[in-house]
Amino acid sequence: MSVPARLAGVARARCARRSIGWLAVCAALGGLACQRPDPSQVLLERGEVALDIGNPEDAEDAFRQVLALRPDDPAALLGLARSHLARQDGEAALDALARLNGAAPGYLASHAPQVETQALELAARQSLENGDSAWALDRLARLEQRDPGRPGVAELRVRAEILEAGKLYAAGRIPEAEALASRALRARVSGADAALSLAHALAQQGRLDMAISILSDARARHLGDRRLSALMDRLLEIRYPEESTAPRAWR
Repeated sequence: MSVPARLAGVARARCARRSIGWLAVCAALGGLACQRPDPSQVLLERGEVALDIGNPEDAEDAFRQVLALRPDDPAALLGLARSHLARQDGEAALDALARLNGAAPGYLASHAPQVETQALELAARQSLENGDSAWALDRLARLEQRDPGRPGVAELRVRAEILEAGKLYAAGRIPEAEALASRALRARVSGADAALSLAHALAQQGRLDMAISILSDARARHLGDRRLSALMDRLLEIRYPEESTAPRAWR
């Protein structure tokens, strides 16, 4: 069965259940309260159905239609955030949740607190993939406040701190870089050792260009340290295999 057909079938079933309940109320009140269903409520149902069957694009469209009618509708804002999550857009989900918290404080905590932690983790991962370590660290700090000890977050923080330390080192902010690297690597590092540790860790993340840049700068700062040259030569062989007779992968 196609997705539209499944969507229509599920929607008909939900509408049938809603109609039965509506008719029961009408009968109980002698027909005085019988009115057409609220269009916004119908759209909310449509969005929920679309999410249930794995169609976040249609869900987002339905929730946006509700918000065009009722801009501060908390159920629609939450549904919009869930749609963005299903589409793997963490930052868009956080934007929708910020609107929700502004329009209806406490609604998120009472209805679906896990949506915010999921959005924060997704946004942190995506920021890290895009090389935005500062933004990733901001999202991780918020995530740790809301869900201390969440599995996988500590590893994400280490990766983000290493990348941020590398950026600080490349910018010449050596003391800050060494302090952050020491925290991330759980060992006090300074001087050439800090550059070596950072370059090694960044290479493991696949950020070879930044690792090579750090080693190049460190060689100028620590003349005569052969460890820096040896690691840099090894990374250059990996980064530019066409210029090497023995290309290797980083380990």
